[in-house]
Amino acid sequence: MASERVQRQIDRLLDEAEEAAARQEWETVRARAQHVLTFDPENQDGIAFLAAAGRALAAGASSPTQQAAPPPAAPTGASAPDHPTSFANGRYQVKSFLGEGGKKRVYLAHDTTLDREVAFALIKAEGLDDTSRTRIQREAQAMGRLGSHPHIVTVFDLGQEGNQPFMVTELMAGGDVEGLIEGATDHRLPLEQAVKIAQETCRGLEFAHGRGIVHRDLKPGNVWLAESGTAKIGDFGLAVALDRSRLTTEGMMVGTVAYMPPEQAMGGEVTPQSDLYSLGAMLYEMVTGRPPFLGDDAVAIIGQHINTPPVAPTWHNPVCPRSLDALILRLLAKDPAERPGSATDVLSALEGIDTSEVGAVREPSRQDDLQALDSLAGGVFVGRQREMGDLKAALEDALSGRGRLVMLVGEPGIGKTRIAQELATYAGLRKAQVLWGRCYEGEGAPPYWPWVQAIRSYVRDQDAELLRSEMGAGAADIAQIVSDVNEQLPGLETPPELEPEQARFRLFDSITAFLRSVGRRQPLVLVLDDLHWADRPSLLLLEFVARELSNARLLIIGTYRDVDVSRRHPLAITLGELTRERLFQRVLLRGLDQEDVGRFIELVSGVSPPRGMVEAVHRQTEGNPLFVTEVVRLLVQEGEVGASRPAGAEPLRDSDTWTVRIPEGVREVIGRRLDRLSDRCNETLTMASVIGREFTLEQLVPLIEDLTRDHLLEVLDEALASKVVEELPRAVGRYQFTHALIQETLAEELSSTRKVQIHARIAQALEEMYGEQADSYSAELAHHFGEAQTVLGAQKLIHYSLLAGQHALDGFAFEEAVAHFERGLTAKGLADSGMEPAADEEGAALLFGLGRARVATLSVYELEGAVSILRRAFQYYAQAGDLDQAVAVAAQPLPPAAGSRTGMAQLISDALKLVPASSLEAGRLLSIQGRVLSQEEGEYESSRGAFDQALAIAQ
Repeated sequence: MASERVQRQIDRLLDEAEEAAARQEWETVRARAQHVLTFDPENQDGIAFLAAAGRALAAGASSPTQQAAPPPAAPTGASAPDHPTSFANGRYQVKSFLGEGGKKRVYLAHDTTLDREVAFALIKAEGLDDTSRTRIQREAQAMGRLGSHPHIVTVFDLGQEGNQPFMVTELMAGGDVEGLIEGATDHRLPLEQAVKIAQETCRGLEFAHGRGIVHRDLKPGNVWLAESGTAKIGDFGLAVALDRSRLTTEGMMVGTVAYMPPEQAMGGEVTPQSDLYSLGAMLYEMVTGRPPFLGDDAVAIIGQHINTPPVAPTWHNPVCPRSLDALILRLLAKDPAERPGSATDVLSALEGIDTSEVGAVREPSRQDDLQALDSLAGGVFVGRQREMGDLKAALEDALSGRGRLVMLVGEPGIGKTRIAQELATYAGLRKAQVLWGRCYEGEGAPPYWPWVQAIRSYVRDQDAELLRSEMGAGAADIAQIVSDVNEQLPGLETPPELEPEQARFRLFDSITAFLRSVGRRQPLVLVLDDLHWADRPSLLLLEFVARELSNARLLIIGTYRDVDVSRRHPLAITLGELTRERLFQRVLLRGLDQEDVGRFIELVSGVSPPRGMVEAVHRQTEGNPLFVTEVVRLLVQEGEVGASRPAGAEPLRDSDTWTVRIPEGVREVIGRRLDRLSDRCNETLTMASVIGREFTLEQLVPLIEDLTRDHLLEVLDEALASKVVEELPRAVGRYQFTHALIQETLAEELSSTRKVQIHARIAQALEEMYGEQADSYSAELAHHFGEAQTVLGAQKLIHYSLLAGQHALDGFAFEEAVAHFERGLTAKGLADSGMEPAADEEGAALLFGLGRARVATLSVYELEGAVSILRRAFQYYAQAGDLDQAVAVAAQPLPPAAGSRTGMAQLISDALKLVPASSLEAGRLLSIQGRVLSQEEGEYESSRGAFDQALAIAQ
């Protein structure tokens, strides 16, 4: 696909060809069409114009009589209009056709009433309804009410010509700034001229904003030039009014997005600061020769406006004064509050810029190149048309109330998260809400972590009454795993005690009902990233929600590495269930093709790469975007591409013999990247890699003892600048490695002994840091104490494993609980398959917890083993005289197990011997015994007797 700049040139040439065809100037038509085809050999309008010109010229040359014949019709794809001779009952006499855009046709006309030359713009009415016409009229009237200002195109008249609105303005003989940029060397304006145009544009904005009018579509094509070169703003609000009237079937705005502020793209409030952002984008292009963001489609560019910081203009144009560079970056701030306060402030800053400030400007360094490349690469999105088509179709289904689950699948670095981000941007433009949950690689995350993140991010931003309405009776259940719900909705009742599976069903049903409720108010997209690291409870919840997607305005996007999912992987079990029930769509991501790799290199490096280089990079990387990015970094580092390439260097050779010096495997590529960091930075990152992919400043401080907090922040700033780590949004002091492979590469370089020692330091430091709150982080601490058991012993591993298991049980994460309790028992030297009772209270608690967790996860035919574990805990409590705990073990509810003897009846009988015959404890045990005798033993008489005794005690 042509870049935006090339596409604009093509459009301009086609307009000129169309005008020439209307005048029957067929040589000009042929020349313009040939020029179009040099840019785009398959352009259908260009081909049609060339054919029409050929027919006309051939007809004129073959016979004199044919010269008088009507000329061939211009191509239907870009047909020229029949030009009228006058408008408004003869007041405006047409002198010539000036041009045509997507929204209007413009004529040079003579106003016979006032005897002056004017520009007569006839607004295209095709596809406009009455509401749209009214909006256009209102916007045009607002522009007319602005009154006269030396830097705003004056509106002389408004009216209707037939069914088409028209607007008459002063004639701008100098064209527009877009044409000025197109004709400039390297598409850059001289700095003095660029600043002058920006100043004059600011004066126009200052005047309009003072009268409460925001332009909303400021761009080079809407800033016009008088014959003297004076800049004037035109089309106040009119272009946006037209765009809003012409929505595509996908609901996207028609028109350029290169200058669109992020808040406008996302449908937010448009303010004077929005115009200042557009001014910044326009000034960026005048100074650098390109807009701040490039991409192959509107969504890709909008996504960068929203998420990607712009590269400093000085990287593209080293002679740009630093003061101008800083002003442009302020204008392009994502948050309107961080932009200059008004056009007056911008004008004052522009007037203080010395455009002769060139001598102090330094050439960009290789480090500048790398930082710019990292920023560009983070926003680039190329190719993936088929995959995006699948995702957009799934979103449309969800918007229509047909919920969908789609899995994005591929190897590490293939772009799963990036395409999910692209869809998230598109979904936002379609007025859907997007929530993200990311799975945690380590073992310290609480159960349901991706779901907790997503729900938490929603809960924190919502009004309490709305949240109460959306969660309904399920709020208390959800609050058990998302504590923020309790903070937003205090005073929730404690959910009733239920059997484990019933409790988990209630939780799952509450979450599902909540998500469906949110979707009814506003369509919801939920992205669950890195599912190959998901805990089993999270996957079970996914299965549950997937079965309830019908008639829901909910789209769930999951991403996972297929190379990490073996046949016995927990995710493989979930995928098997979902496949069997046909509940999801799988979208497999492969490497970019050669053309897309070339476009990727062009967008991130700023140069058009030779074909041989593209072929070599594609061959070595197989189109993996992470690999491609790292290879381009190496090329920049070696001076092959980038702004720091010497001015006198030979042009990049275009041959078939290119070889790209790429190390074997991405880990070596990443290793080279890490080698460019300081030793201190590498040491710090290595320590962080053992903590996990995510880590905090507070976790690192006690581990890096010879650095002060300020020095540690400087080290982390170095890592941030190199894009090895990134700060997590809305979490001050929390970081994550930008790619899991970076963390893995660092961790794998450590010997086993060194890794154990680091885990020991981490465990002790975290425990001290958490202090009285340490129990709340039991899973994380159990993980690190477990890895450091050979150094620190088993005591604290057992303690935190027990707590982590109990917390998992409380959250119905039974599979996680099993893992924690088993680890604690192993550390204690107790086999989970043995028969010996516990030797102390801690061992009994581990056995009791494991038994409860096994009851919740095993089939009814496997419950005998779980009851055997419970018996071992019971024996300890009975011998120790802890009757309350002994009764609690015996009263553990079991699912119905008809015909399957678990041994629970005998355990209850033993417990009944420990309590008074008429006590409430006895009544509770007898009621359970009655059910067990009936279901497991088939002893209905004995069962009835137990129920009768329980009833007598209750009465």
